[in-house]
Amino acid sequence: MASLTKLKILFLAAAVTVILMFFLTLFGVAWINSNPGYYRYTVTIGGLSNYIDEPVTDIIVPMPMRDGELVFSEEELQYRQFGNWKSVIVVTPYGKMLAFQSVGTNLTDVHAEFFKNFDPGELRLTDPQNESLSPLMRDGLNSSAGWNSSTQDGSGYTSVLFLPKDLVPLNANATDVAVSLELTVSEGIHHSISGDTFRVSILEHVPPDIRGAIPVNVHAARYEGGGNWVPISEF
Repeated sequence: MASLTKLKILFLAAAVTVILMFFLTLFGVAWINSNPGYYRYTVTIGGLSNYIDEPVTDIIVPMPMRDGELVFSEEELQYRQFGNWKSVIVVTPYGKMLAFQSVGTNLTDVHAEFFKNFDPGELRLTDPQNESLSPLMRDGLNSSAGWNSSTQDGSGYTSVLFLPKDLVPLNANATDVAVSLELTVSEGIHHSISGDTFRVSILEHVPPDIRGAIPVNVHAARYEGGGNWVPISEF
């Protein structure tokens, strides 16, 4: 009888150990399953090969901001080389903005990315309105005659970009200049818990006769998983 009782105790202890190891393994996997938070700003400007320029052409776009402060430092933003383009910070009537200056003899499309990591759990997103592309103008601005944004206003504010007047088409068949600006900010994954992810974007197609300061609609969205982005209507 004593041997049977001892056997039961050993069996129970073994079962408890197995169960404990199972849950500790699950907890350990969850604890180490973390990905950093990040900011990513991508600038894509297409169709430029259909245009001619002066010796130096500046295309000026908004800069990423968080609660009125630069997401990336000026040192991180400027004097970067992206193919035939160099990034610099310039002062405009609307404040500081990010310019891409041509450095080659022929215009090519702009493809630029700025990226910054944060430790898991370090970056907290409390309000999507804190994330913006500056300058931010809720009342719009006086723009080039005849220009209407090619996208509907989805966030409640506009920004501005500049295309130089000397950016002229090579021929009558030149396509629009396609501008895609995306600021993505994510809390990442902290101990298997996915944080929020927001995106602030500008998508425009600017025809050849529109140059100078061009108002553009800004769109904000929250990532809901499965590749789905849900627009944030009030921003």
